[in-house]
Amino acid sequence: MKQEILTYPLSKEQFWEELRHFVAYFRDKGVSECSVLFGFAWGNEYYPGNEWVPETFPLEDLEARIQDLERRGFGEFGHNDVFVQLVDVEFRFCNDTDVHIGFEKHQPMIEEFYARWEELGYHPAEWLKNQEHGPGQLVRGGKQHA
Repeated sequence: MKQEILTYPLSKEQFWEELRHFVAYFRDKGVSECSVLFGFAWGNEYYPGNEWVPETFPLEDLEARIQDLERRGFGEFGHNDVFVQLVDVEFRFCNDTDVHIGFEKHQPMIEEFYARWEELGYHPAEWLKNQEHGPGQLVRGGKQHA
């Protein structure tokens, strides 16, 4: 069953810092490439036609790619989704300035991000995605358990 860990909304500075931490974390683990899909709404301008296809590029280029989209007026980081697929997880830097990790099976890296977010006061929550829409069933965390 699909699971998800997410933060509560972050400040713009925290959101960018999480992207930088994400890149550094995986680069240190030997990951050199990522698959990225620029979601709504900047995908409307970024992708030609109606074909929104993830693209693969060097992980270290991710921040510069996002900044380039902002400079070109396609949208703003934190107000548009960025989906990054690595290994067996998908990170979504969400349009609500929160960060989601979608996965099927727990891995040590998931716990490392969860612990980091707890330590930083981001009130992470873990959800079982037992339905197509909505959060699903809370497994742990969140503000009500802080």
